[in-house]
Amino acid sequence: MKKIIFISLFLSFNFFSFAQLQSINLLSDYSFAGKKNLEITKADAVGALVQLKFNVYENFGFSIISGYKLYSLNEPDVLKTWDWDFWTNRYYPKIVSDLRADPNLSVEIGAVQKMDLIPLILLINYDFILFDDLKITPSAGGGVNFYTRRMFATETWTKRFPQANYSFTYSYRNFAPDKKGNPVFAKFGLTFTYNLLNYIDLTASSSYSKVFQTKNSMGYDTFPFDSEISINLGISFKY
Repeated sequence: MKKIIFISLFLSFNFFSFAQLQSINLLSDYSFAGKKNLEITKADAVGALVQLKFNVYENFGFSIISGYKLYSLNEPDVLKTWDWDFWTNRYYPKIVSDLRADPNLSVEIGAVQKMDLIPLILLINYDFILFDDLKITPSAGGGVNFYTRRMFATETWTKRFPQANYSFTYSYRNFAPDKKGNPVFAKFGLTFTYNLLNYIDLTASSSYSKVFQTKNSMGYDTFPFDSEISINLGISFKY
């Protein structure tokens, strides 16, 4: 086992030692879920990524990508499915009790769910030169999604005072515990690059990611989707 690790480290060191930085790409990101998990009905995100692209030999190279995506998630019964003991076993029964005790009291309850996603991606890529100013780059690889799902209940309470013909309304948020994890995934993509200036390119790309099933580990069981489609537009600074 130690010999295998040593050989892997040795090969990795030699691989990276031949690499030269080719470009730094700043990318805007729009992503949405393909196959969804749990009871998620909709999941999409906006974000920004940084891609370091390295050349190893001729048109062959690799890229390291990271950044931030903010996902908006729609899950109609999230207050029931979140497994929030405080809400289910203590707080919501108190709401029901208060409403029964006071007919002049009413409440509207909703929920908002977001997910912070930080991907760390390694891709192998090859540049095909179509024209002098245009190239196409297929890529394949994988990475890790470091995520934090956040949810809070929105409560809007109204107290009516019939004798004074007056209603008092107030709202607040009740935050649930976060859900976190770091599932791994495979990624495949295609990028078009157009040479704008000597040191600047414009890029457009799309990619597909497939999350590996790792039940009961790495936060897979609370991750909202099994696949993701991403569209990126960006600017590339060449070296």
